[in-house]
Amino acid sequence: MRKYEIMYILNPESNDIKALQNKLHAILENNGAKIEEIGDWEVMNLAYPIKKRKKGHYTVLIVNTTAQNVDEFVRISHIEPDVLRILVINTEKEKGYLQSTKYAKTEVKNDKAERNDRKPGGKKFEKKWDRPDNNQQPAESENPVKKDQ
Repeated sequence: MRKYEIMYILNPESNDIKALQNKLHAILENNGAKIEEIGDWEVMNLAYPIKKRKKGHYTVLIVNTTAQNVDEFVRISHIEPDVLRILVINTEKEKGYLQSTKYAKTEVKNDKAERNDRKPGGKKFEKKWDRPDNNQQPAESENPVKKDQ
């Protein structure tokens, strides 16, 4: 058995989203899969229209299962009209891939904070002037003013 991350987007105008989610989860569990984590991201705007929809109900699953079980899940989800899109990732093959959505969310927040620091209005930089401070002595290469005696 391998660990997979499955994300699917449902039509938010569907009559009963919870029933559809339970139906899709049952497909995996009936074939021996163990669902470790369920992330219900609720309704979000899509980046581009999918099947003439601008919003979708996102759900993420972390699953231990076989490749045949995943293939069956994908086949049935493509038949279901209320499933707009599905993405399956084998997390064991992806190097350095975070296997929990909890950790991924905190990393996204940290990345956003770093990006805000790099924006022009994010951090203010002090302007450095070429003239020396009052406490500094002029460099030897500079010609000091000679006083007449």
